[in-house]
Amino acid sequence: MGRIVGMVLVVLGIWAMTEIYLHGTAGAFGGAFTGLSGESAAGGDMRSLGQRAGDSVRGAQAEDEARREKLLAE
Repeated sequence: MGRIVGMVLVVLGIWAMTEIYLHGTAGAFGGAFTGLSGESAAGGDMRSLGQRAGDSVRGAQAEDEARREKLLAE
């Protein structure tokens, strides 16, 4: 019985950490903890770390593609 409870707690912990990583503290769990996160008061970027990194990579790729197209056009 104790092992089952422990396993359930581990699974719930992993799910909670994944939710916070993917959506940030303001967006996790449907925004239930937005008031506690402090992000709403700061008015900052509401994206998670992974989302910001992905956007940065996509922006760099777009810049590279634009440079390549400009060089090929010349």
